[in-house]
Amino acid sequence: MRTLSLLAASVLVAPLCGQVFTDDFNSYPNGPLLAGSGWTPQTGTFQVQSGRLSATSGGVWAYITKDGFTPTDCVLDGTFYYSTASAVQFAGLTARFTSATAGLLMTKIQNNGGTADFDRCFAYNRPGSSTYGDIPGGTLMAQCRMIVLDGSFYMEVDSDMDGLFDNLTITNTAAFLTAGGIGMNGYQTSEMDDFEFFDAVLMPAPGAVPQIGTSYTLELDSTTPNLPYLGILSGGNSGLPLGDGRKIPLTPDAVFLATAGAGSIGLAGLTDAGGDATTAIPIPAIPALVGVRLYAGFITIDGVSWLGIGNISNEHGFVIQP
Repeated sequence: MRTLSLLAASVLVAPLCGQVFTDDFNSYPNGPLLAGSGWTPQTGTFQVQSGRLSATSGGVWAYITKDGFTPTDCVLDGTFYYSTASAVQFAGLTARFTSATAGLLMTKIQNNGGTADFDRCFAYNRPGSSTYGDIPGGTLMAQCRMIVLDGSFYMEVDSDMDGLFDNLTITNTAAFLTAGGIGMNGYQTSEMDDFEFFDAVLMPAPGAVPQIGTSYTLELDSTTPNLPYLGILSGGNSGLPLGDGRKIPLTPDAVFLATAGAGSIGLAGLTDAGGDATTAIPIPAIPALVGVRLYAGFITIDGVSWLGIGNISNEHGFVIQP
């Protein structure tokens, strides 16, 4: 905590960020996930078992969407578990879903056979092109993130579940550019959990590196033009409930408390006519900060929504470099 306190004493940032929807599947009884659950199976069938979701339609590319959300740009998270009940299997995230035949974007983590684990990740236009990347050594569980932004989409993977995404990003050009459903996908028996949806996208600028004595540039796409935006830092991402079903995906620690409220280092302003903003975190030239892990997140303020919070970005985790 000493180095975190050094940073907290050196920077002040403005408040709040959070996720729009989250589902850990713990509130459903064991059995098929049916109409009225808030989820709609689009192809195939799904069940909940011991707080995890899985497809039950065997060799079918099964899709399920969350009712009430049809964004164009977004960030989706999920946690996925390898199941020994089948060999070739996958599970993943779906966005801009129109139908299984008319078009969708999807990412997935997959076992291609051989070693019993997840070893490959894909970013798919369905129908259309795909790109992939391999997970060195494979994994039995992973947190995966799908980022959908304008004409591209991305998959990030935390294969060791340490809270930071690996140095592996699978990128594809989006063939489908209109709004559509969000949800999950499965094939065979892979298990899915901890679905999260953010309606604003936060990413580092191309080539940005969080080094001491420099500014770390971040890009926000909120989809809402000409609104105030605010940012906050934290040393963790465990989450703090807002009271309306959403939560701030940051830990209310010393950095959170020290940086919430002022906006004095520039993580505040107005989104432009496209709902976008570019801002930077100034990192003090303090060698003791090297190796410190931080998380950043942003919201817009609309004066109408609960607590005045409009769009809500994903958290972005990074480690300060020398």
